[in-house]
Amino acid sequence: MVDQQIAWYVLRVTYQREFPTKESLERLGIETFVPERLVRRRDRKGRFSCVREAAIHNYLFVRSSKATIDELKTYRLPQIRYVMHVKEGVKCPMTVPEAQMQHFIAIAGNLDARILYLSPSDPELAKGDRVRILGGPFAGVEGRFVRIKQARERRVVVLIEGIAAVATTSVPSVLVEKIL
Repeated sequence: MVDQQIAWYVLRVTYQREFPTKESLERLGIETFVPERLVRRRDRKGRFSCVREAAIHNYLFVRSSKATIDELKTYRLPQIRYVMHVKEGVKCPMTVPEAQMQHFIAIAGNLDARILYLSPSDPELAKGDRVRILGGPFAGVEGRFVRIKQARERRVVVLIEGIAAVATTSVPSVLVEKIL
């Protein structure tokens, strides 16, 4: 049955409740992902500190079945909603393929790297070759090798259609192989 198939669903949460919702789902044994970044903030006393915040506000990626998410939406977590998209003329919940999600997690899940988050429709992205990174912290990640006008160097970009694009730190050409 289609409703029992496990997939990565893209969900919206209200009022920036990404982290409390993520914790609730993880307590239930459901795999989730929220892209995070470290932000330098000043508190009321004027001191600076680094805090973690969601890099893509109000979005949560959940690996589960549609039936499980439907039950959670109805009875436990009313703040979650499906992100819908049109597929073959029919509106349906948005899912991300497993391999693409793993590449996205490999890049966006690395708080230590200087990661650049881009709009999915960013016109400054140039068309590039599909590549695989051979070494370093992002070894095995597949994406597009592009030059980003904001950054001056070349990076590998992983795109989740309609939601976000995430670019790695600068990647030397010797650590990248072209995928045919």
